Amino acid sequence: MKPIIYLIFMLLFLSSCDDVIELNLKDPQIKYVIEGMITNQPGVCRVKISQTKDFNENNQFNGVSGALVQVESNGVTVTLSENTTGIYQTDKINGAPGVTYRLTVKINNEVFTASSTMPDPVPLLDFTLKPGDYEPTRATPKIKFKDVATATNYYWFQQYINDVIQPQYKVFSDEFTSGQEINEYLVFENRTKDISKDMVRGDRLTVEMHSIEAPVYTYLSSLFNANGSADGAAPANPVSNINGGAIGFFSAHTVERKTIVIP
Repeated sequence: MKPIIYLIFMLLFLSSCDDVIELNLKDPQIKYVIEGMITNQPGVCRVKISQTKDFNENNQFNGVSGALVQVESNGVTVTLSENTTGIYQTDKINGAPGVTYRLTVKINNEVFTASSTMPDPVPLLDFTLKPGDYEPTRATPKIKFKDVATATNYYWFQQYINDVIQPQYKVFSDEFTSGQEINEYLVFENRTKDISKDMVRGDRLTVEMHSIEAPVYTYLSSLFNANGSADGAAPANPVSNINGGAIGFFSAHTVERKTIVIP
């Protein structure tokens, strides 16, 4: 099996916190960060726009207001509304597998574009936790799904504790597991010194399984690598599927979700 990349970064547009991407120390240019998604859940279409900051600046979200954000599919164009500063949404698009969605973002005189075709969903078969297989700071449930052999598939797993998104997530491809049943562990844990965030009986653990495209997989993987290598090399900006010079990604993906409760 191809080694699974275990990521410890929070995806910005899904986070309950407002984070920013830090640029390569060798690149002082301020850039726009565009993070957008459409899912197969009704009315889920959201784009988050911000700007990068210098390495030594604070981590406060730097939302960009006043952009024109549009998504087109099958000849129909929908304009997203800015609900809060830098957050653009619409409930007029219901994503569907096999459909290509094209994003256009206009900020002042700059135009950024991206496209993404939603893959077919792959069912999440099981999400289990053995009795006693947890401690106050950690739980290790197992996911199970059957890869589809007729296509090259890429997966992204996000994790929630009591509906709060967690910084850990996993992505991997089926390069060496095509058509196989996959059983893999996820780690839910409190990595802080705040004992109030320890897990207790009755806590809900939720996993979201996304079928994603190769460019999104590449972005998520390179986001991890952007933190720098073990040999001390300078970090690089993640590989984006946004055209026009912005950082970020646009993804049309499916959602499969399961929840278990710590007994």
